[in-house]
Amino acid sequence: QCLKEASRDIELSFDNATHHRLLAAMTKRCSCLHYSGHGHPTFLPLENGKGGPHWLEVNVLKDLIIQGGGAPFKFVFVSACHSGLAGETFASAGVPHVVCCQQESELKDTAALAFTRQFYLSLAVGHTVKESFDQGCKAVRATPNLRNAEEEMRKFVLLPRDGNHDVPVFNATRLREWPKTGSSRALRVRQSTRGKGLTRSRSLYFGGARSSELSVRNMMQEDPSPTPPQFFLGREVDMYHVLGAVLTKRLVSVVGETGCGRSSLVCALCHYINERSSTIMEVDRIFFVKTKQGRGGDGDRCRLLIQSLLNKLVEDGKAHPQQPNSDMEDLFDAVCRALKPIKALIVFDRTELLDNDEAQDFPMFLSNLFRETRSVRVLLTGRQPLGIPSIGGVVESPYYLSGLSFANTVRLFANLCPQMHTAAERQQFFIRMITDGEQADLCPNDSKMSERTKKLFQKLGNGMPAQTEKAAYGISREEVTMLGKEDDETSEEN
Repeated sequence: QCLKEASRDIELSFDNATHHRLLAAMTKRCSCLHYSGHGHPTFLPLENGKGGPHWLEVNVLKDLIIQGGGAPFKFVFVSACHSGLAGETFASAGVPHVVCCQQESELKDTAALAFTRQFYLSLAVGHTVKESFDQGCKAVRATPNLRNAEEEMRKFVLLPRDGNHDVPVFNATRLREWPKTGSSRALRVRQSTRGKGLTRSRSLYFGGARSSELSVRNMMQEDPSPTPPQFFLGREVDMYHVLGAVLTKRLVSVVGETGCGRSSLVCALCHYINERSSTIMEVDRIFFVKTKQGRGGDGDRCRLLIQSLLNKLVEDGKAHPQQPNSDMEDLFDAVCRALKPIKALIVFDRTELLDNDEAQDFPMFLSNLFRETRSVRVLLTGRQPLGIPSIGGVVESPYYLSGLSFANTVRLFANLCPQMHTAAERQQFFIRMITDGEQADLCPNDSKMSERTKKLFQKLGNGMPAQTEKAAYGISREEVTMLGKEDDETSEEN
């Protein structure tokens, strides 16, 4: 947005913050580096390429820069809490201009966003680093509804402290419109979302004054799966485990009761993989196929499932259309031939809707698929695993998905409930519901759960997202106000 508003001829690229991608940025001698992620007092947190963290020690970071022939960056922004040491490391390695946060400080997202917007707008139009830094600080001070704005402003640091920052970084030509249309150079974007459990860090590279245009974000594909729910939360650890299984196994099933969020988890995972085309090498393409609830004209949902996959392959230019009266074996062969050279992840959602007879055809299709291809992986969702010892020489790896924890159920309810309008209301509701920290991480049927937590859990959907959504939309304002208070009064009387 800043570069669009500045409308200067600057090349921009996003990538996932891994050790290898950092080295790639240094090798390509990109002029500016922006790191965005979680902060740590003694490490620069990166991703390990498999959904987990890579704690890069700052002395190792310095060695990487020095061994690479010195700092290629004219400017580095470490946008993270406790980033003072990482910032000092870049500066001591020879980067002439570094922006970071005070070592002992945590940074509020609102303050970081306000600073970053104004700083990069000023920098892109040609102002000096010092002028841009001052503009960013003024933006933080003037941010509405930011508590202790003056204190937040002082958390930003410009290094080296004795350096000459009265110089611009960019001297780019003004454009009529940014990104530049019709250019031979595409804007490369590889994005991710910050979160917990599954590490999500992002690096943002600015090149020099080069041509650029906006492309499809340089992901594997534009729409790998349906979009997960807006308030998808509490599944980071589950995603980490399922991702690990998908990258090492060829057949993985996510198993759980209807309404527990199997489809949402798998959709979120597909987007996570899709956004890491530069770091996850096991998958080049994702095909998401959903089992239809209604019956087809010939009563064969398995056939419709395979036909739906074939249609996606045809749309992708990987297969040729088949005749409408083709038998199942012809469909099997067509799909296997199309997938043979592809490192694909195929998702079959809601396989429990297949009838008993159809459920026999489906394993037969999977058996053919695994025998005829080498790099195809399959991810299923259903109420039960397939339960077959070996399918085409591949063993199923089931992952059993349980309900959300009490704390995450409360968060989901608060976000979904139309009776709570502000962040302050939702925070007060959370504090009122979670009175015992030891109860917060408990899941349904946990033996350590108190009677108060059990009652509240049941009212909020008992950890099942679908039931929580129903409870949130069906509750009145008065009931929300009283929720938790009645149980507290009962506990006091006892």
